[in-house]
Amino acid sequence: MNGTLIYILVGGVFFITIFIILSYIIKKLRRYLDRKYLPETATSFKCIDGHIVRSKAELIIDNFLYAHNITHEYERKIKVHGKPILSDWYLPEFEVYIEYWGFYGKDYMKRKEEKIRLYKKGKLKLISIEDIMFTNINENLEDLLKQYVKLNSSKKHCPNCGWTFDERF
Repeated sequence: MNGTLIYILVGGVFFITIFIILSYIIKKLRRYLDRKYLPETATSFKCIDGHIVRSKAELIIDNFLYAHNITHEYERKIKVHGKPILSDWYLPEFEVYIEYWGFYGKDYMKRKEEKIRLYKKGKLKLISIEDIMFTNINENLEDLLKQYVKLNSSKKHCPNCGWTFDERF
């Protein structure tokens, strides 16, 4: 009877150990299979003119400026009444600043209001671009830039990439 009891105890411990190990492996396998696919996202984009920008929206704007032969500087640091501003674009020929407001949130909106106030205080020309304008960005950008810049409006541009169409279109 002693020998049988030992076999039962050893068998029970062995069974419980195997059960725990298999449960752990199945749990890990389920976690691995249930993982959501998260593609890697780019955090910087190279424009046609070589500028490295932070979003696809900035890429479209920068390529638009390049396609229209508008000289521009990306992320120019300026000081207005002693406070630093990092403008998205500066058009030196026309002394115009362009800001793209692509985020939302309490802190971002505070910073946006502060930047707009500083541009006004410094009497600087500012073109503000909102996210909603990307429904038809080429026309919206042309309309905004016409205030300060003479654009050649006889040429048509691709709504996706901003490239100028040739005479066939």
